[in-house]
Amino acid sequence: MKKEELINYFSDLMSDSRGITGFVSENSSHYLFDALSKIEEVPLTKVQFDQLLSLQHVKTISDDFFRFYWLDIPEVHFYQVDAIEIRSDIDAITSLKQLKWGFNRLFMDTIFVYGNIQKGYEALCQLNTTGIKEVFSQYIFNTSQIKRRGNTLHFEEIEKGDRYLISEMACKTFADLERKEDLISFLLLSYRNAVKNGVKYPSFKDLLDGKYADDGGFKQMSMFDLEFTLTEMLEYSIQSEEDLLEKARHLAERWSNAHTKALKNTELYLSLVSDLDVYVATSMRTKENFLNMAKFCELVFKSNKLKEYDLRYFDPTISAADSHVDKGLIECLMVKSARMLIYQAGDRDSFGKDVEAAMALCLGKPTIFYCSSETKERFFRDVHPLSRLVNFDNGVAGGLIACKDVNEVIEIIHRLITNTMKYQITRRLPNSNYYLLEERITGSTIRVQTDNELLSSVFWNSYHT
Repeated sequence: MKKEELINYFSDLMSDSRGITGFVSENSSHYLFDALSKIEEVPLTKVQFDQLLSLQHVKTISDDFFRFYWLDIPEVHFYQVDAIEIRSDIDAITSLKQLKWGFNRLFMDTIFVYGNIQKGYEALCQLNTTGIKEVFSQYIFNTSQIKRRGNTLHFEEIEKGDRYLISEMACKTFADLERKEDLISFLLLSYRNAVKNGVKYPSFKDLLDGKYADDGGFKQMSMFDLEFTLTEMLEYSIQSEEDLLEKARHLAERWSNAHTKALKNTELYLSLVSDLDVYVATSMRTKENFLNMAKFCELVFKSNKLKEYDLRYFDPTISAADSHVDKGLIECLMVKSARMLIYQAGDRDSFGKDVEAAMALCLGKPTIFYCSSETKERFFRDVHPLSRLVNFDNGVAGGLIACKDVNEVIEIIHRLITNTMKYQITRRLPNSNYYLLEERITGSTIRVQTDNELLSSVFWNSYHT
């Protein structure tokens, strides 16, 4: 190949920039083009590679680094390395395809771990094999250990139709009623007043909104909280005082039973915090939200592809706390401890759920957004600037993975825990130094390297000061 053809062959990876990303470019030494043009007849050795790097003012590499990226296919990495034929009879690069394959791996590894290809290259290039593997070990899931770790203590089963009763709003309602006024007494008084006013069969909603109460209803709490708590009974027409008492008492018993079980489950989650795989972040405002969330968790974690791993996941529909402050602390701990987070985007998203997702991204954890709406999927994947947040520990900008259906969520989780994720390097513009690392199934950008030189230099010079 001639110089122009060689530059074009590497153009999807290389740019005219300084450093390792400009190794094959218009600025490259004529020695490089001469070596690459005859690489199949005269394989490129490590010594020659070092010379070519030096001629372009790029830091040279260790023998182990050369072998790791151009001569070996790792048995386990944090993603699935594309297979390639490599000659075992010679410790040299024997084709342009092999050379490009190694650079592609190097660029993906360094932008993933360091957020900057040149910065990552300089950190890795002189390490031995042990040192290189140690860098990546923190991103590798121990799949065999996950499969053989055994069962957890049994969680309390809560009827799906009763799970909405353990919501913070429902718990607040019942707790407030115990302190301030008995629910049954209030409803009974309202019912009697309604009958006096000629309303023979008032609904629970009519009684709750204070229409028939002398004091105008529960001024001390949100009617939304009360209506949420009694959501399935709102349109029910009361037939008699006995009917009212039976329905209200039955609801209170169901709440007490569900709440007690949810508190026990929270204790079990706390005992499991060091072995938590997935945190599920969602906002649930209606009984239907709770039912849909419970169904989603079953579809994902009991699926054929994941059930053999018996993943430990925080199910928000079966856990509660007596204090909203404790609830916040528990959720922060769970996000911090979990290996990954799933965010279920709804019609209306909440501050709490957004904060949980932001925490996960800033901790550098895989963060999966499940968006049943295509519009929301595009918004989170391509539009919102904070779909990528900076890891506070190392400054690496990490992005979320936006999935459009449950099957994609299942596949992403499976690939993560089996270290078979598939990524690709792209550029924002041809020949630019603006690199994107994308997840292949969804096209989500999970790492970014900007080509804004001022931003880049100020960011990395200032971030750790």
